[in-house]
Amino acid sequence: MKHVVSITLLLLGLSVSWGQTEREIDSLRQLLKGNTNVEESVEINEQLFVAYLYTYPDSADRYRKNIREISEKNNYTNGEYLYQSLSGRYQFAKSDIDSAFYHIEKASKIAEELQNKSYLADCYKKIGVIYNIRRNDSLSKKYAKLALFNAKQTDDWRTLSSIYILLGNQHFERAEYPEALTYYLKLDSIYTSQNELDKSLAVAYTNIGMIYSELRNQEAVPYIEKSIDIYQTLGLEEGVHYGELALGTHYDLLQENEKAIEHLLKAEEYYESYGDLLILGSIYGRLGETYLEIDNFADAEKYLLKASAIPESSQRGIRKVTNQTNLGDLYWHRKQYQKAIIHFEKALELIKEDGKEETMRMQLLNVYQGLYGAYKDSKDFKNALTALENQMELETIVQNSQNELEVEELNKKYQTDKQQQEIELLTSQSELAEQKSKNQQNLFVGSISVLGLAFITLFFLFRNKQKTNQRLKELEAAKSKFFANISHEFRTPLTLISGPVAHQLSKKGLSVDDKTDLGLIQRNANRLLKLVNQILDLSKIEAGSRKLRVSKGNMELFMTHLVEPFQYRAQQTDVVFNSQIDVANKAWFDRDVVDKIVTNLLSNAIKYNQQKGQIQFKAVQLGQQLNITTMNQNNDLSEKELPLLFDRFYQTNTMNQGFGIGLSLVQELANLAKGTVRAYKPNDATVAFEVTLPVTKNAFSKAEIVAEDELLSSNKTDNADIGLEPDMEDKYVEESSLPVLLVVDDNSEIRLFIKTLFKKEYKILEAENGKDGENIALETIPDLIISDVMMPVKNGIELSNTLKTDERTSHIPIILLTAKSGEENELEGLKTGADAYMVKPFKEEKLRVVIDKLIATRTAIQEKFGNQPFFKAKNIELTHVDTELLNRIQHILDTELTNPEFNTQTFAEQVGLSRMHLHRKLKALTGLSTTEFIRSQRLKLAAQLLEEGHSSIAEVAYATGFNQPAYFSTVFKQEFGHSPSEYVESN
Repeated sequence: MKHVVSITLLLLGLSVSWGQTEREIDSLRQLLKGNTNVEESVEINEQLFVAYLYTYPDSADRYRKNIREISEKNNYTNGEYLYQSLSGRYQFAKSDIDSAFYHIEKASKIAEELQNKSYLADCYKKIGVIYNIRRNDSLSKKYAKLALFNAKQTDDWRTLSSIYILLGNQHFERAEYPEALTYYLKLDSIYTSQNELDKSLAVAYTNIGMIYSELRNQEAVPYIEKSIDIYQTLGLEEGVHYGELALGTHYDLLQENEKAIEHLLKAEEYYESYGDLLILGSIYGRLGETYLEIDNFADAEKYLLKASAIPESSQRGIRKVTNQTNLGDLYWHRKQYQKAIIHFEKALELIKEDGKEETMRMQLLNVYQGLYGAYKDSKDFKNALTALENQMELETIVQNSQNELEVEELNKKYQTDKQQQEIELLTSQSELAEQKSKNQQNLFVGSISVLGLAFITLFFLFRNKQKTNQRLKELEAAKSKFFANISHEFRTPLTLISGPVAHQLSKKGLSVDDKTDLGLIQRNANRLLKLVNQILDLSKIEAGSRKLRVSKGNMELFMTHLVEPFQYRAQQTDVVFNSQIDVANKAWFDRDVVDKIVTNLLSNAIKYNQQKGQIQFKAVQLGQQLNITTMNQNNDLSEKELPLLFDRFYQTNTMNQGFGIGLSLVQELANLAKGTVRAYKPNDATVAFEVTLPVTKNAFSKAEIVAEDELLSSNKTDNADIGLEPDMEDKYVEESSLPVLLVVDDNSEIRLFIKTLFKKEYKILEAENGKDGENIALETIPDLIISDVMMPVKNGIELSNTLKTDERTSHIPIILLTAKSGEENELEGLKTGADAYMVKPFKEEKLRVVIDKLIATRTAIQEKFGNQPFFKAKNIELTHVDTELLNRIQHILDTELTNPEFNTQTFAEQVGLSRMHLHRKLKALTGLSTTEFIRSQRLKLAAQLLEEGHSSIAEVAYATGFNQPAYFSTVFKQEFGHSPSEYVESN
């Protein structure tokens, strides 16, 4: 949850104090002693006040009161003004905005009596700052203009420059960056002409840096560092740390978390020293948010609680809500669901108290999403449903409000442009007809007249053609945007069609005709959805909102992963598919762009290939370029028609079904990625498409390259392409504490692809067919299995069926990966007991989510067993095989638990499993080893006996299978936190 830079920080920049060296301060104090001149005494007290304001506030307060005493005693009006003005500044520094406003208003009245333009400009400027903080834009603008009007009538260039900062801040707050920069640069010009360095210039540089931060531009850093240099030169420690805060905020917005934390901690240390609650609230909240993003939950909790502890009067509304939402996210990640719910509810309450539901809709959406997750995971499904309904209702409101505005605006523009175009076309036709008539009448005048009229005719034709083309372009853009918005609306009804159809197809007893009809509906719904997604992709590119996200990755693995499903599809239709992938392991590319280019080219090659024709796919790296070529057999296309294939929905004739928009999307994506695309015919019976893309880092700008650490921190899905050195790989494999993942696939490239994804989180085992996978699974009992379906010796369906019906392995989650798409294939896989079924090419992020869900389900089962007073298999969702096994274990425990000779060896023999298999089985289902499991069950029985009144600790120990009462007391205390005797007393 990232937020716009707090404007409060910008405004508080105005209050950065002037610095004085220790020597200068000592000189001022010496001058003050024995000085009887009223004006000089007031001036010295003012300088000492400013010097101490942000270092020793109590000393500053003493000098402020000296000014009042001297002024009242000598009836010195200028001193009275100065006292009220400095009092406002003093209260402002203490974050007491109301008191600051009171004193500044008094100062302004004195300034009006004195008719001092410089005083008035300063007061109006400060009042404008306070109204800006209070979010009263109209009054803030009013007083800023008054301040500027008065300042321009004086030669007080310092006050004028501070007013420019205020005006710049007002525009910055409304995201009017060019206007804001205009005022900041005016101030820079003033200081350059004066050849001065001053805190106002430093503040301007900081604010310019913050504007670049908002634009995610690295130019922010040099400006903020320039401001820090000025503060250091002037000896302004507060300003230096204000710059550190700005740098921390900048890196936070760029998600460079380590750098952000480094600078924010520097700022925190200083601002804590004099307790500026307004800024501290922002620092704590941002630190907590950043630690939360890097999963440092301990420090995240520390700072978020600090932020929440700051009085609400010293925090902005959005920051209060954000802190509570972040705390909710924190405790939800920690599985402390009740705490999470409390903080989400608090955030909801704050939004409703402020009455800003409309302006904080996105924040409100985050709160409802958090509440839904927390209630769902805590099994409070009633409240989870309520939160989900609120979330969906809010999403609909947000989407509808945006769509209504855009569609209304587009319709108006469309109708206006259409009418204007028709008028201009009619006008041009009329003009041309009239011109033609004149030309005919003047044909007999002479050659000179004819040439002149011909020239005029051509001029008008050219001008009209230009106008018409321009109008057509604008109309085409309006249509494209209109259809993009409509396409968004199509996705919901298409989903509502596909869902019920899939549900009907899953039912047993359907007739052949019903299956055929429903299959036809489903195929066409999927085709429509694909078309809608392609329209949206094209719309994004045309609107300029689709930006490149280039990163370094393993191109060879990526290409292999994309091509495999099409090889399977070709085999199913008796098409010969040849592929050649000869690329460097490491290349720079946008994964989404390459994915869509290859997918669309191969889809077209299969779709428009002649029956039993050949398809060739080549991906070859030549120097700094990657050449992707597809060739398929097709006699229908001529050489002249090839350039037209990239037009949307091009048809070779009225009987042809047309080429859709896939090739048009390929062309747009290739252009976006700084590449080229062309169609050609190697021979009369073959058509080929060649895409050339750059794959080196220097081919792309800095803005188009995604930092590697950003990829790792944001979604972890690109780890597949990073790779480790061989010695590092061995280190992770040998880590015995890691859970075990078995990957079964006959394609070594796919096994390597999955291995690189999960090598840091799992110990990876590999098998190249189902039979080897079965043997390894029975020998090692892995924590998770990912298997291909189509394999030699034994396929994935048979492997899943075998393992799910074996007591030793029935608990292991199995994910099937295959190129066989379709409901029937998926149902076949799931009927074997497989826990998930994914079609290649799969999204890495989706695979991670599926794995996390399966692990979370197993953790939930362990928690259920742990929360039960005794070992029961009831009310826990398990497979039939696991249920029968656990019923047998329960029967054995009922008989043998009180037997002191009952141990792990006996337990395993009676269950009918080896000790290792029983250990892995119990560990997977309960989270306990065999020894821990037996001891836990005995201790729970002992606790029940103690609750029923058996007061003899030794008798209870012997009755529950413990030979030594002392050992029993020790492990009992470890389990329940109390000794047996304490447990008896407490119950």
